[in-house]
Amino acid sequence: MNKMSAIIFILNKLDSGAVTTKGLADELNVSTKSIQRYIKEIENAEFPLYNPQKGAYAFAEEFSLKKMQLSDTEAGLLVLLNSFVDSLKNKKLDKSFDMFRKRILSENADSPFFVKFQTGPKYEMNDKTRTIEKAIKENEYLTIESVYNKQIKNLKPIKIAYFEGFWYLICLIGHKNKVLKYNIANIKKIIPMGENFEHTKDITKILKESVNIYFEIDRKTKVTLSVAKKAAKYFKAKQYFPLQKIIKENKDGSLILECKIAKKEEILPTIFHWLPYVKVTEPQTLDTTVREILKQY
Repeated sequence: MNKMSAIIFILNKLDSGAVTTKGLADELNVSTKSIQRYIKEIENAEFPLYNPQKGAYAFAEEFSLKKMQLSDTEAGLLVLLNSFVDSLKNKKLDKSFDMFRKRILSENADSPFFVKFQTGPKYEMNDKTRTIEKAIKENEYLTIESVYNKQIKNLKPIKIAYFEGFWYLICLIGHKNKVLKYNIANIKKIIPMGENFEHTKDITKILKESVNIYFEIDRKTKVTLSVAKKAAKYFKAKQYFPLQKIIKENKDGSLILECKIAKKEEILPTIFHWLPYVKVTEPQTLDTTVREILKQY
């Protein structure tokens, strides 16, 4: 199967759900490295992909070729054109093609769908990100210096994560595996240390449960919240808090929710977003924090 056909096949599969590199390699009778290369080209063409688990890929939840009114063949052509234009290293052509691509992938006035994605710094393949990716794959310690001239050694790079429009490098440090997060745009210098660590902590589950970048390894604080009737239907349909679950539906239509957090920053932005319909009932210290911040405002 040629490259064009392979990319069209992969796009068609992605539009139906999650795919795995091994599964695609078996179906197309090619190496997993070839599949990873095709996937990378699809990502470079700015089709929104994420990793639901190791070795797996899927379109972002809100995205589909059907909603964008693109056939898999048209999408495949876009991927190949992007790869071709990128290889020419022509800034003027790059800019023109970028506008062309955005116009194609933008919402169509005749389409019944409108999908808005978060905007932020684009993930770029450069010496910095290649060093990060290699260190993650090989479990190699890193030394990182931020734009604030703070240098930290013996970091265990674990994941590259996307939260609220920004790309972060997630690291662990020390024998207790404390979590550190670096906005990749704020990393000034990155040095591989030439030593490998034993990867003993998989944080994929924690990342999936997280709603923002303020997560930690252990969520030990249980929080109880009351949700007014006007907002109840939204909290029934979507998870807004880490490990959120409804523990009671009151006769008046309001809800009692329970969730678990590692630090108050995980939950405060969402509470403020839903005021006055959400109220902290436990712990009292968190309710006091909310009231103090509102009083200062």
